[in-house]
Amino acid sequence: MNVIRLIAGRVALFFCAVLCASPLLASDRVALMIGNSDYASPDMSLRNPGNDVSALSDALKELGFTVIQALNQKAAAMERAVDQFGIAAQGAEMAVFFYAGHGVQIGGANYLIGTDFQGSDLGSLQRSSMTLDRVRDVMAKAGPDVGILLLDACRNNPFSDSGLVEQGLVRMRGGAGLLIAYATDPGNVAYDGEGQNSVFTSGLLDHISTPDLDVRLMLGRVRQQVVLETEGRQIPWVEESVLDEHSFAPGLPGSTPQDDIAADLEHWRQIASSSDKRAFETYLQTFPDGLFATFAHEKLSGLDGATPLIAAPIPTTMTEADPEQLASALMALGHLTDPLTRDLGPALDRYRQGLPMPENASAAQLFEDAAQVSVFLAATTMQRLRTDIVALRSVERTLTIAEDALRQIEDIARSDDSALPVLQQARNDIYDIYRSRGIILRRLDQSRSYYDEVLRRAVVFFPPDINISIVSAASESRDLNFADAQLRRDAALFLRHVSQADDSRKGSYQWLADFIPPE
Repeated sequence: MNVIRLIAGRVALFFCAVLCASPLLASDRVALMIGNSDYASPDMSLRNPGNDVSALSDALKELGFTVIQALNQKAAAMERAVDQFGIAAQGAEMAVFFYAGHGVQIGGANYLIGTDFQGSDLGSLQRSSMTLDRVRDVMAKAGPDVGILLLDACRNNPFSDSGLVEQGLVRMRGGAGLLIAYATDPGNVAYDGEGQNSVFTSGLLDHISTPDLDVRLMLGRVRQQVVLETEGRQIPWVEESVLDEHSFAPGLPGSTPQDDIAADLEHWRQIASSSDKRAFETYLQTFPDGLFATFAHEKLSGLDGATPLIAAPIPTTMTEADPEQLASALMALGHLTDPLTRDLGPALDRYRQGLPMPENASAAQLFEDAAQVSVFLAATTMQRLRTDIVALRSVERTLTIAEDALRQIEDIARSDDSALPVLQQARNDIYDIYRSRGIILRRLDQSRSYYDEVLRRAVVFFPPDINISIVSAASESRDLNFADAQLRRDAALFLRHVSQADDSRKGSYQWLADFIPPE
């Protein structure tokens, strides 16, 4: 990925020049970077946290951040650095806290371990550590537009090995405007990395300078990269309550690669929960053979065939059902756009309008109909995910070969001017590969995020006894084609993802491990 970072870095340098011309942006982006490598106990020493802080600090400085670095700090020094950071972050546009080193969970709280720890009991461990709650509270008090905590802090350590503490960190919720990104999922271990940086930090370095990429999508790419690189052994996860879009690197007009498939996915995600006939007509005009054309036609058919509902009370089986389950199911069917809507009556009436016998509508039927549609949408999206993950791996292998060739040509060109035209062509080739990679990543942004949306919604309302027979029922009762064997296998996989979903893993891409292609 060195050339990718080089190209991204050059782009970032240009953006930095733009940022530096605007004092407001330059002064409103602050970061505190703490890296603990050299612990007093030799068996706790780590190779990469110092490298991680150095590399990520350089990247943030190029993006206009004022960076505070704190390497190999005792707990008291870390707390002083956090206090200094809190002052600098007051009212900032973006404030970033990054920690690389040892971290443990004790009694439901997370502790970032200072380098002075030398004891062997919980009391001394706590006294030699700074709580993550402290960092979160300082960030929340500072009140930046968005506060981001990046925690590469779950390296394996002798405490968990000996059973003194549980492995990894525990889930911790942030507040409004805060995003907390963990290098790995609850109770698991993050890899220090075999190269100069940890696996998680390498992902950050590869994507943080991507122009105009919302921070949530950026971290989605990081999570995706870590899952693929570790074959699912490390799965980062994110807790966030961020409403607006925020990017580390600003974009320029025309800087985003255009791609029909990514546009198709993005368009569909915008209208999927709509009940506006014009939205689906526009989708089919724009993408007549789109990924979701079959479902768009079904939606139009239902909207065309709907007849005014005779005024009748909503059945008791519906009014007494769980409102959250009803709302999620209605969203899956496109009858509700806002999950926080309190009055579900109009959406339930729209749903009943499309039934052959509206008076017999029930919550159970609503949940089953929504489940059928969700399985179809998920299975369709999974096929796109699988295709683009294979394509991404192929492009990255090509990139590795091209990087090696470029280095050899650069060596020759230092002493032979006749090689300069070849060198320029090699650099152009690298740029083209990098651009192709960007197009595939943008597709994956859309399909990955949409699959996660469908899954999180399905977990709320899916009947507990649902099984693959729902696929046959959907083929018979709806115009949803599940004849394709791969589509049926993907439908079964989605049902497994729903059954295995755990609220403590929300924000993780654990399911992505099932899409890792065989070597």
